[in-house]
Amino acid sequence: MTVNSPLPPDIGSRIVERLRTMTPAQRFQQMMDLTKFVTDSQLEAVRATYPDADEFEIRLRAASRWVRNPELLKGAFGWDVEVQGY
Repeated sequence: MTVNSPLPPDIGSRIVERLRTMTPAQRFQQMMDLTKFVTDSQLEAVRATYPDADEFEIRLRAASRWVRNPELLKGAFGWDVEVQGY
C-alpha cells in the first residue's frame, strides 16, 4: 500500500511500525489526544483573533471551521458564517 505523506519514507515507516505495536486502546487514546490537541489549538486561535468574544462565540467560531454544513450552525444557533464569519 502506498501512503501519500509529506514525511520522509523512513519516518513514515517508523510511525507505521509504532502504530502496529500499539493495542487498539492505545491507538484510540492517541487519536483522542490528537483530536483534543487540534480542538484546543483551534479554540486558542479563535481566542487570539477575537479577544473580546465570550466562550459561546469562541466555540461557535471554532465549530464553524469544522462543520461542513453552515446551515446547521445557522439553524441550531443562529450563527451565519456569511455574516459573523469563522
